[in-house]
Amino acid sequence: MRSRFRPSLMSTLPLMWLRLRTLLLAAPLFASAGCVYLPRFDHAVVTRAVPPSPQSRLGRLLAPESHSRSRASLLDSSEQALRSRLYLIDAAQAGIDLQYFIVQNDATGILFVERLLRAADRGVRIRALLDDIHINGLVDKLQALDEHPNVEIRIFNPFSVQFRFPLAVIRFAEMAIDGGRLNHRMHNKLFVADNQVAILGGRNIGDEYFGRGDEHNFIDTDVLLSGPIVRELSAGFDSYWNSQWVYPVTALADFSLFPVDLASVRERIGKRLDERSELSVYRQEIALDRSIDRLVSAESTDWSRVVIDDPDVSWFQRPDEIAQDLTDIALETETELLVVTPYLVPTLKMLEITETLIGRGVKISVLTNSLGTNDVPIAHAMYSHFRQRIIDMGVNLFEMRADAEIARDDGDREISLHSKYMIFDDNLVFIGSPNLDARSLHLNTELGVVLRSRSIADKLRATFHDLTRPENSWRVHSAPNGLTWESTAGTLDEEPAEGTWQRIRNWFFSLLPLHGQM
Repeated sequence: MRSRFRPSLMSTLPLMWLRLRTLLLAAPLFASAGCVYLPRFDHAVVTRAVPPSPQSRLGRLLAPESHSRSRASLLDSSEQALRSRLYLIDAAQAGIDLQYFIVQNDATGILFVERLLRAADRGVRIRALLDDIHINGLVDKLQALDEHPNVEIRIFNPFSVQFRFPLAVIRFAEMAIDGGRLNHRMHNKLFVADNQVAILGGRNIGDEYFGRGDEHNFIDTDVLLSGPIVRELSAGFDSYWNSQWVYPVTALADFSLFPVDLASVRERIGKRLDERSELSVYRQEIALDRSIDRLVSAESTDWSRVVIDDPDVSWFQRPDEIAQDLTDIALETETELLVVTPYLVPTLKMLEITETLIGRGVKISVLTNSLGTNDVPIAHAMYSHFRQRIIDMGVNLFEMRADAEIARDDGDREISLHSKYMIFDDNLVFIGSPNLDARSLHLNTELGVVLRSRSIADKLRATFHDLTRPENSWRVHSAPNGLTWESTAGTLDEEPAEGTWQRIRNWFFSLLPLHGQM
C-alpha cells in the first residue's frame, strides 16, 4: 500500500523537528556549496495582466452582460476540472496566468505543460508562478521552458540551492538553517485565461487531483468564474508576480551536470505522452467545454469578493488577511455554517469563534479527513488533540471514509478529501485554497472568493450532505470512554485507519509539539 508520506508533507515539515534531524548532518553540504541565505533579487521586469477584450474568442462566447456582472459555476468532477483547464488554454488568445503550489512532473502535469507550449507557439503570453517547495530537481527543465519567447516562469520564495536531481537532505538542511524565511509558502491555486475566465479552488496540477492517480485520488472542488471578479483575481496575481518574494527561474543558481534546452524538453514531453495512450483524447484541441456553457447560462452572483493574502509581508510577518476576512464573515452567520476542510487544526481564535456562534444558536457541521484518508499524517495527529473539544462544543463532526461509496469508481485507489469551502447561512459561500489550520491562516499565503449566490450555495450544500451520508463518512460522537465513529459500516471505538501501524504512527506524531506548524 502506498505510504501516506506524500510530497505535500514537505510543505508542513516543522522547524523544530528538522533542526533536530538534519542540521548536524547536512550543514557541511551548505558550507561546501558556499551559500545558505538567498540574496534578494530586485531586477525582475514588472508586467501586468492583459486587458480583457470582448472581441476575443472567450469574450465572444461570454454573454455581453457577463463582462459587467460576475458569474460562477462549480466544476463538479475531476474530468470536468481537467477539460475546462485544457479548453481555456486552447481558447486563450492573449494571455494565460497561472499560480500553483504544485505542478507535478507526471502525466497530467506534462499534458498541461505541453498544452501551454502550444498556446505560446501561437502567440499567447504565458506567465507561470510556482511555489518552490515541490520543484526540487526540475529547475533546469523550467529554465528550458522559460527560453520560449512567450513563456516566463517565476518562483515564489525559492531555496538557495537547486539541483537537477531531488536531493531532499539539502533542502532539509536549508530549511533547518533558514526556516524563518522558507516556512512561508505560496499555497494559492489560480488559472486565468485572457483576463476573462478564471478557475480557482483546491486543485493543484497532477494526476491525483484529476482522478488519474495510480494509487491515490483527491476529492476536490473548483469554481469557474467570469466578469469583474476575474479582473480582481488578475490584479491579485500581478501583486504576487511582481512581489519581493518572487524570482525569475533564470535567476536561480542551477548545479545540473547535464544541461537541457527547450528542444530537448519538447522531445521528452512528446515521448512521455506517447507512452500514455489513455491521454490521446486530450491531445487534440478540446471542443467547447460544457462548463463554459453552464457559466454563460449561470445566474450572476448577487455580490462577490476576492480574499487574498498580501504577498509582500516582511520576512517574519504573518499573512493574515484571509484569516481576518473569514473571521468577519463567520461572525455574521445567523443560522448555519457548513465547513469542508481536509486538514483541521484549530487555532485558539477559531475555537473562540465556534463557541460564540454555537452560543448564539448557530448550527455548525464540519467534514474533514479521517485517519484512514488523511494524506498528511502529522496534520491528523495534531487535529486529534482538538477533536474531543470540538465535539463537546456542539459541532457536528464528520470524517471521510476510506471506502466511501462516492469513490466507488476509483476501484482500489485510496482517496482523500481535498476540497476547501464554507457555506454561511442560505446564500454566502467561500471557496479557495486555505485549510483550517495555523499553517494556512498564518504561515502560507492563500487565495479564495466569497460569493453571494443562492444557486452556488444550494449546490455546495447538496454536495456536503452527500459527502456526509453514512455511506461516505463517519459521524464522530462523544462517548463515556472517549469517542465513537458511526457509519453504515458499524460503530467503532477506535480511529478508522488502514491498520494498527497507522494508529501507532498517529500516536507517535501526536506527541510532537507542532500545532503552530500545521
